[in-house]
Amino acid sequence: MEKLLILGAPVFQIEVVKKAKELGLYVGIVDINEDAPAMAYADETFVGSIIDFDGVLEVAKKFQPDGIISGACDTSVVTAAKVREALGLPGYSVETAIKATNKVEMLKAFEAHGVSHPLFQLVNKEDIDSFELSIPFPVITKPTDSAGGRGVSIVKSMAELRDAMLFSSNAGRSGNVLVEEYMAGPEVSVEVLVSGGVAHVLQVTDKLTSGEPNFYEVGHSQPSALAQETKEKIKELAKAAVLSLGIDNSPAHVEIITTPEGPKMVELGARLGGDCITSFLIDNSVSGVNMTAAAILLAMGKTPDISNYRDSGKSVAVKFIPTKKGLLKEINNVEKASSMDGTIAVFITGKVGKIYEEATDDSARFGYVVCEGATTKEAMDLCDKAISEINFVLE
Repeated sequence: MEKLLILGAPVFQIEVVKKAKELGLYVGIVDINEDAPAMAYADETFVGSIIDFDGVLEVAKKFQPDGIISGACDTSVVTAAKVREALGLPGYSVETAIKATNKVEMLKAFEAHGVSHPLFQLVNKEDIDSFELSIPFPVITKPTDSAGGRGVSIVKSMAELRDAMLFSSNAGRSGNVLVEEYMAGPEVSVEVLVSGGVAHVLQVTDKLTSGEPNFYEVGHSQPSALAQETKEKIKELAKAAVLSLGIDNSPAHVEIITTPEGPKMVELGARLGGDCITSFLIDNSVSGVNMTAAAILLAMGKTPDISNYRDSGKSVAVKFIPTKKGLLKEINNVEKASSMDGTIAVFITGKVGKIYEEATDDSARFGYVVCEGATTKEAMDLCDKAISEINFVLE
């Protein structure tokens, strides 16, 4: 039996494990948390850090996989590439993995290949106090090496800049900060499969954020409600961006803002989209291909048939439930929300007995709801209706 090793076991990896087993694969999974949600679904589990190359390489030598995948986990992209390279397994290069996870290297690649992107400046950790800004306000500060909206701020004046850079610095591993021009306009993500050097755009996803100051994600809907002409420009930009990093035989999750000057890149991941985008939204809004299955086959060195994908005609949305400050005492009415018209899935990640802070990034959630409607607006409204039924009792 062929084996697949998955790096990272958060809740969004459950569908990756399930799909791999449906494909007849023996599945191993690595996570630092032995109780991580996807661990229970794998055939074999390994407890260890997914950013520890030596540790994961030791696991892989023991497990002897035919393919290694990061799934929807951005943190393990570089480790997966390094271990694949060490063992001669299929996948994109370590150089590509670094470009796909380091925002500065990513922007340099965009610049070199003429891919539209925001103005930016790199600020090394030790230069924060002496940094001189050359981009007009407002600007965005973010860590160079983090994901999930961690450490992102909008800055409108010089008086706010230093504190924002320190906030971003503390949210990243290196401490270095990226300062970018603020791009105003609708934000989307683009779900891409690259096979044999050809990029295929499966879907464009509308993104709803919290807005200022942190812009963390609160929902997604498919298909995008933007004009078809605009979506075609977005698709072409996404394909150019993915290929500029050297991504091949892999999924990609691309984030773009449609500015008054046209679509511009935000960033991308050389992986599946998380937040239910791949596991529920794509599976319902696109027919003719299963993106998760295709990604797994690519990781195994195989060529999936992605020639017949098309819009299914369905509208789907996911809304997240941001945390609120306090001790979570009770969670009520989950079953009622799950049985409401249009509801596809309800996931509760909040833990009774745990103390929470107000949400400031994508990791701070009590759960999320996925719904289907006649239009994307109806799907989003049904999500809000289901969420309103769930009662989180805080003290």
